[in-house]
Amino acid sequence: MSRDAVTSGVGADGKPLECPAPVSLRREVRFAAPIALTVMGAMMPATVVIPVIRPFVAAGWPGQEWVFHAFMAINLLGACVVGPALAVWADRTGRRRALAGALALLDAAMVGLVALKPPLAVMLGLRFVQGAASVGAVSILMGAARGRTSGSAATGMIGSAVVLALVIGIPLGAILGKSSPSLPLFVGAVLGGLAGLAAFVVVPEGSSSRLSGRDVWSAPGVKLPVVVVGLERFSVGAFTVTLQLFAFHVLALPDGTVSRWFSIFLVTFALATVPLTRVGDRIDRRTLVVVGAFIYAAMFFSILVLSARWIPVSLALGGLASAAIYGPSLSLVTQAVPSEARGSAMGLLNAAGTFGMFAGNVIAGLVATALLSQGSDRATAYSAVFVVAGVSQLISALLGVLARRQA
Repeated sequence: MSRDAVTSGVGADGKPLECPAPVSLRREVRFAAPIALTVMGAMMPATVVIPVIRPFVAAGWPGQEWVFHAFMAINLLGACVVGPALAVWADRTGRRRALAGALALLDAAMVGLVALKPPLAVMLGLRFVQGAASVGAVSILMGAARGRTSGSAATGMIGSAVVLALVIGIPLGAILGKSSPSLPLFVGAVLGGLAGLAAFVVVPEGSSSRLSGRDVWSAPGVKLPVVVVGLERFSVGAFTVTLQLFAFHVLALPDGTVSRWFSIFLVTFALATVPLTRVGDRIDRRTLVVVGAFIYAAMFFSILVLSARWIPVSLALGGLASAAIYGPSLSLVTQAVPSEARGSAMGLLNAAGTFGMFAGNVIAGLVATALLSQGSDRATAYSAVFVVAGVSQLISALLGVLARRQA
């Protein structure tokens, strides 16, 4: 019997946490696989657009530099502010199937309308709604995957699905974008629509939750995974663009090389999430988070001294470290609340990750710009960003150590 099948105490509503009967691994995978595939599909509208943001915005609203940033910022704002509330609403009403399907369809519709290049104000409004609907739908789906199972395989599969959506969606968007910058949006809308229809079938019905979003946040054990996932996404947001700039300007490497580096990182992350989540059945998950955060920090610091030849190896280790943080954190947050409130918990975790990604991008830009404006060379400016990302992971490790001592 896995550790998840043992009661973990009293939940935020004052009742013992629900402990479903243990199920076989095969049965668990059979239950979670359709939901994991639906999660991937529901994320496609957001991921396929990433490679074509610059040409798409330039074609639709030319001559307005700030729109490039607003295109992403307004979407992330909707995801952070409204997305978690939609997941809580689904849990409170118990209508997870209907809301997951409706929100995924709404997400797809918003992307399709944006692809038509409406007036700027309308486009920004559509992007706000799309961000909220996307995080709401994905959070409900992620919470549903653990509703009837006691093991960690389902959680690991959902974590892998989230990463695989990036691994598949970004290259797909790049390929489609060669024909037209709008084509990835239309294809993403179709894939998201199919995921919305699938959600009406794969999401199980369940009882309603009495917990508000504040109750879920206050539940013992929720804060650590939410914060460390936010910090993990912060570090990714900080180094994604910075590594491209560092490789091009400092190491004199072509963009294709950096794309392969990111593929190594993401594929390793996706493949390692399931096994490292299951390792958490035998090793304290907070310990895995601490070890993962230390290794992840070491990856950022190593970029400062490694030659280009060894950076892919460091990124592969970083992918393993990210999986050691993300997979166990998903299990921790689902264990901390009753099964009927897991969508709400996933909403908080996804909102933290989205905000972390946004903040990482902003902080990286501010740090690099400030140093460059003061006369520092590019190597120094970009290295400072890697240091900031590494320090954020040392903070995660410290939080994990403190949580272990308090447990």
